[in-house]
Amino acid sequence: MNETTSAQRHELSDFLRTRRARISPSDVGLLNGSRRRTPGLRREEVALLANIGVTWYTRLEQGAPINVSTDVLASIARALQLTEYEREHLFMLAGQRPAEPTVAETERVSPLLQRVLDSLEPCPATVRGRRYDVLAWNRTAAALFGDYASMDRRHRNGLWRFFMDPHYRTIFPRWDEAAPKLVANFRGIAAKYIDQPCFQKLIDELLESSPEFRHFWTQHDVRNCPDGLKELYHPRIGRITLEYTSMLVPEFPDMRLVVYTAEKGSVEERKLQRLLEPVSEPLTA
Repeated sequence: MNETTSAQRHELSDFLRTRRARISPSDVGLLNGSRRRTPGLRREEVALLANIGVTWYTRLEQGAPINVSTDVLASIARALQLTEYEREHLFMLAGQRPAEPTVAETERVSPLLQRVLDSLEPCPATVRGRRYDVLAWNRTAAALFGDYASMDRRHRNGLWRFFMDPHYRTIFPRWDEAAPKLVANFRGIAAKYIDQPCFQKLIDELLESSPEFRHFWTQHDVRNCPDGLKELYHPRIGRITLEYTSMLVPEFPDMRLVVYTAEKGSVEERKLQRLLEPVSEPLTA
């Protein structure tokens, strides 16, 4: 364990106490009882839920300079129902490097994040899960990349569509250039979750069905390219070159908000606006 300062231990003490106070016993399957003078869990209840000693947890919460392992911190994080961001904060205060984030929970897109997507129009924007599943989108993204609402979950996966949907090759005129970059980006993320059945199922399926994916996957290239330029094609507006950027979404590891943008007042912006117009109106590229 890295040595912690007295200020860190004091901050850790306050953090654990406030996280404990916000959880009611009923939230974790315990009886509320009638003799509680303060809200939240008792220290002994946190220790019980985390499967650690009461005295040891009490000393940790009191800011004593004691050693704590990553396994114990992970148990405390689960007992206190910490978010991923809170979990990372706990490890930092304890002078430890965070263990790999838990991935069992289902990725969810909040109503607020969906409103952010909608507010970005006419810029196409999506929320991409850790497995490259498209979890949410705005109208422009659906107009440009396809009607996600009508797709089943399998076809909503960006990696699967890129290699298995022939229509996707028309959307990306430079498909041959984009393919190895996409696989290299995905490999960098997949390494964290390679033991997850849903990841392995997707990889195995593509290895069996797509010679191109199989070729690029065996190269073992890894990269991280969160932004850049992308040339796209749509029959209503022709070719369009957009800047793209992706930003991590709090709460869920490797979930990203992906936004394609055009310069204000540019031809590209006007083309994006036309994607939102009724199809019945005559359009020219």
